[in-house]
Amino acid sequence: MQLPLIAGALLFVSLSSCRKPEEDLGLDLLPGDPLGLVIDTVQLHAYTVTDTVVRTSALSRNLLGSYLDTEFGLLRAGVVTQLRLSANNIGSGQTGANLEPDSLVLSLAFDGANYAYGNLNAQVFRVHELAQDLSVDSLYYTDDVPTIQGEDLVAVRGGRITPQPLAGPVIGGDTLLPQLRIPLSNTLARRLLDAFGTQSFESSEYFLQFFKGLYITVDNGTQLPFESGLLYLNLLNSASKATLYYRDVVTAPDEQRSLDLLINQNCVRYTVVERDLDQALSGGLNAALADTNTNAATTYVQALGGMRTVVRMPGIEALAGEGRVLAKAELVVPVKGSYNPLLAPPSQLFIFRKDEDGDDAFLPDQLGGIGAIDGTFNASDRVYRFNITRYVQQVLNGTLEEGRLMLVPGSSGVSANRAVLAGPADASAPMRLRLTFTTF
Repeated sequence: MQLPLIAGALLFVSLSSCRKPEEDLGLDLLPGDPLGLVIDTVQLHAYTVTDTVVRTSALSRNLLGSYLDTEFGLLRAGVVTQLRLSANNIGSGQTGANLEPDSLVLSLAFDGANYAYGNLNAQVFRVHELAQDLSVDSLYYTDDVPTIQGEDLVAVRGGRITPQPLAGPVIGGDTLLPQLRIPLSNTLARRLLDAFGTQSFESSEYFLQFFKGLYITVDNGTQLPFESGLLYLNLLNSASKATLYYRDVVTAPDEQRSLDLLINQNCVRYTVVERDLDQALSGGLNAALADTNTNAATTYVQALGGMRTVVRMPGIEALAGEGRVLAKAELVVPVKGSYNPLLAPPSQLFIFRKDEDGDDAFLPDQLGGIGAIDGTFNASDRVYRFNITRYVQQVLNGTLEEGRLMLVPGSSGVSANRAVLAGPADASAPMRLRLTFTTF
């Protein structure tokens, strides 16, 4: 699914070709060798656009929660998932009239050490029953807000739950894996028990007709900056499930029984994302989105289909010519200023080009694999570096036209990382393209 990028007329910025032979470059050349190295720094043009929506179905992680980002505004993520039976013909020979619910708990396992983006403040969770069928053969994206029915299914509506990803709950004397546990209403528990022994519990296919799934989200009201965060959940962990606890008051009133409703690879599961950029305390992002002509001092990237940075190299073709060969082209992208350590920049940015159809396409440098082009975040220097030598060479020799390059966060469907980047017009540490030529 592609969304058109809105781009105004691009400001042509001339090349600043300050050729500076480096003092320590070329020292290994033989005496009298005519070869040398020359460095050219190209003036770039960069700006920010809204990213395309991102597929989040059938991925390794789901996100749940909300927080207020001073730069990016409010970000809220919810989880859509189906539930499946743990066995066929559940309740066969039983009647719901003899069964009484004790509790119904939705458990969502944290994703190990990567358990959150932001703080672990208490949040108000909401759980709703889906009113639409989902298909494992379909793709679902960040903007696929599901149709729901009925009231909030959380047992204590409006109650806050504090995530504890570093401590597993103790249930029945057993310490379980760290998980978010949301008690659901006895009304739903009663409805499930009343369906025991019916066709709805003969198989998962029938059960999904009876109960289509859940939409889990948050309703945190007005939030302070950096309050709360997004929880990283592993729905494929066996600890992620809904468990119904009940008793047969006729045959075994003192015996608590349980039924697990599973979340697994056969379930549709995806993350829904909502944004409110107007809640950002800084107006920088909205201003950046409104002006793609001025060469920016600041650009933005955000995962989950948030923001991407566009980079142009206007006039670079003028560097093509005889007497020198391109040895290396390195795009240097610094992170601007300081950042909240709980809201770290993406561990890697990916770079794409726009093809003639306006779609994202690989750069020639990516033929050597992701490692060849790099783009990993250097925390000590607070910078991303990209080796785009092949791409620039093809632009110089006319094989490719100079066009838009796209910087997007890696793991965009399973993380919330964002970064404020220094644009080409930044006064202290600007984004730049460093070209190394061999002369002869």
